[in-house]
Amino acid sequence: MKPMIWSIAAIILIFSILTPLGIITIFALMVPFAVLFVMLSPGVFAGYAAGICAVVFVLGSLIEPMLLPLMLFFMIPAIVMGYCYKKKKPARTALLAGFVTILAQLLMQIVLLSLVLEINLSKGLTDMFQSQLQQFEMSGLLNAGWAEQVAESLANSFVTMLPSLLLLTALVFAAVSHALSRRMLLGNGIEVPGLPPAKTWMLPRSLVWYYLVAWIISLVVPAEGAETWIVIGANLMYVLQLAFTVQGVAFFYFLADVKRWSRAVPAVFAVLAALFHAVLPIFLIGLIDVAFPLRNRLSK
Repeated sequence: MKPMIWSIAAIILIFSILTPLGIITIFALMVPFAVLFVMLSPGVFAGYAAGICAVVFVLGSLIEPMLLPLMLFFMIPAIVMGYCYKKKKPARTALLAGFVTILAQLLMQIVLLSLVLEINLSKGLTDMFQSQLQQFEMSGLLNAGWAEQVAESLANSFVTMLPSLLLLTALVFAAVSHALSRRMLLGNGIEVPGLPPAKTWMLPRSLVWYYLVAWIISLVVPAEGAETWIVIGANLMYVLQLAFTVQGVAFFYFLADVKRWSRAVPAVFAVLAALFHAVLPIFLIGLIDVAFPLRNRLSK
């Protein structure tokens, strides 16, 4: 009955996207398919997947036709990660495979919208933001034309940071799916390798030089300069700061282990880093941890 239960769970999760809970349940859409792929042989899995698709197609055609393409979008990386679990690949390999698959699909969708359907992403975002902001302008509290200017500025910022947003989106979906799928598989008696302890995480020191290059680009290139260099500098800075933020959290896990602190201390710090990484310069801790041998000195 387990495959049937997971199939029903997949159908419930895909239709939950239409509810207010969809902002949470969307991160679990890959889990049922990854678990089913590991539990079943490829042929049997294909039968269950076809049955799930048929149910979603029939019911979705009456409610929301886009549910089936959305489900297929998440099913593909789930199968890729499930294959890694089945072959007992390291957790980093499964995460990387899921991350690359999701990122490739996101890029293909953008290419489809831009080239095939000839949709201007910047203009579409500007129109969307403007329609939302015009209510403030119509209230008489703001000057005429404010909504258009702000909407255009927001759309340009979004397009500039689009590479970083795509990377972050793919990483979050892959990481959450791995954590949930591994826990579910372990609960069913299936061993799945986990990531090394957070206290052992260490980024390569070469990333410090990449960050220095990105920082120099942000200083040298003017705001009205070459758009390509602005995009490269802004996205490289953002991605590296996120990476060093994670490194900062790992350093606190190491520090808590050395100082015999409660496990709650680094856990609270990790939550603060996730919520306020844009305000608190937590990435500096990770940057220093990578650049200098702080761990060796603390260990001594």
